[in-house]
Amino acid sequence: MMKKFGLCVSFWALLFGISPASAQAPSPSDAELRSAFIYAYPYFEFMWLRDQALNHADSLTSTSLNKFRHQRHLATPVDRWANGPINDTFYSTAWLDVGKAPVVLSLPDTADRYYVLVLIGADTNSFAYFGRRSSGTKARKVAIIGPAWQGEIPPADEVVRASSRDLYVNLRVLLRDPADLLNAHQVQNGFGLVPVAIEAPDGPRQPPLKGDVGRMFDVINEALMRNPPPAGETAMLQGFKAFGICGAGCSFGALAPDLQQRWRELVPPLLSRLKTALDGARRDVTRVNGWIPFRLPRNFAGNFPMRAGSAANSGGIFGLEAAEAVYFMGVTDGNDEILGQGRSYRLHLPAGELPADAFWSLSLYEFLPDGQYMVANKINRYSIGDRTEGLVRNGDGSLDIWIQPAPPSDSAKLANWLPSPLAHKFYINARIYQPRAEVLKPEWAMPKVERQLP
Repeated sequence: MMKKFGLCVSFWALLFGISPASAQAPSPSDAELRSAFIYAYPYFEFMWLRDQALNHADSLTSTSLNKFRHQRHLATPVDRWANGPINDTFYSTAWLDVGKAPVVLSLPDTADRYYVLVLIGADTNSFAYFGRRSSGTKARKVAIIGPAWQGEIPPADEVVRASSRDLYVNLRVLLRDPADLLNAHQVQNGFGLVPVAIEAPDGPRQPPLKGDVGRMFDVINEALMRNPPPAGETAMLQGFKAFGICGAGCSFGALAPDLQQRWRELVPPLLSRLKTALDGARRDVTRVNGWIPFRLPRNFAGNFPMRAGSAANSGGIFGLEAAEAVYFMGVTDGNDEILGQGRSYRLHLPAGELPADAFWSLSLYEFLPDGQYMVANKINRYSIGDRTEGLVRNGDGSLDIWIQPAPPSDSAKLANWLPSPLAHKFYINARIYQPRAEVLKPEWAMPKVERQLP
C-alpha cells in the first residue's frame, strides 16, 4: 500500500539494513539494534526540538509552553531553524502539554485565505488537520484533550483526542503578495491557545544533548514513558527492552558495558546515513526525471525507517500529507548529474504552471555542512511560483525558469531567473499545495531539469 505514496517500506528498510527485532535475543545482531534505534529515534528528535523552543531563550524557535510563536518574515538565507524552510507562508509554531489539562485552540475566519494547521504527536506522526482543504476557513474552537483525559471537556465546536501528551503545532498562513504583509500578520494573530489550567504540567527531566548516545537513550525512554506508543506497537517495544529501549524500566546505564559500547559505535554512522538519505549524491534513492517524489501518507503508518529518515532531515514534523501538499525534490539534471557546481539549467513547465488548487512554488536550497538553506543573491529571490510578479511566459503559455549563479543577459530570462550557488551543489523543492488529482497519481512526474552548456 505504501507504494502509492512514492516511497515504499522495502526501500527504507533496505536503505538502513534493518529487520524486525527478534524476541530478546541474548546477543542481538546489528540489524536488531538498528531496528530498535530506527523505531525510537524520532522521539529524541521531537524532544530535542521541544527543548530548544521551551528552554533556550537564544533559540530561533524560542517560545513558551501552550503559546504560539509567530514568524513575521518569510524565510531567507539567514533562517537556519529548519532544513529547506518554505518561502510562501508564514510559520507559526507551538508546543503543548495536554497531559493534565485540555487546551482550547481558536481558529479565526480567514476569508478563504489558505492556511493549514497540523497537530503532531511525540512520535512525529500527524493526527489532525485544520485549514482551507480539511475544515474550511470559518472561525471555530477546538478542544484538544490528552490521550488519557477523563475530566470535564471545555466548550468547543470540536473535540480532538491527542495521540500523546506532548504535542507540536505547525501552522502555515499564505502570503498572497508583498502588499499583503500586514493582512497576513493579522490572520496569524487570530489563532490562539488557551490551556484549561488545573495544575502546572511537569516537563521532561532529561535535557536532550546531541552527540551523547547515553543521554539520547535516556531522553528517548523518558519520552516513551510520557507518551506511550499506540497499543499495536507495545509488543514490538517490549522486544526492544533487552536493547535498552522500552520507556519506564529502561536506561542506558543499566545495559551491559559491551552493549553500551556497541551502541556508541553503531549510532553515529546510522545517524549520518539517516541525515544523508535524501542527498542527491545517493544513487540508491528513488528518482523520477531527477526528482525524488514525496507523496506522504497522513502518518507513517508503521513505516519506521521512513519516519526516522524524515525526522533526521527536516525535524520530521514539517511534511504534510499528500492530499494537502505534494513535494518533489530535484537533485539531478536530465543526464542524472548532481545539480550545482556553478552550472546553468532550464526548467520548462509546458503548461506554465504546476497543478495546484491553492498555490505552487519552486524553491532552491544549497547543501551546506550544517544543513540545506536558501541561497543569498542580489535580487533576494529564493523561489518562483504562481504569485511571482513579472514572470514572462512563452507564446504557447509555457514557462521557462532559468537556474544559474549569474543573472541572464536576456531581459526575458532575467524575469524568470532563480539564482543558484556558485560552487555548492543544491536541490530544488517543488511544492504543490492542494494538488489536483493527477499529481496524486504515481505516474505524474516533474519535467527534467536541463543543463545549459556555455
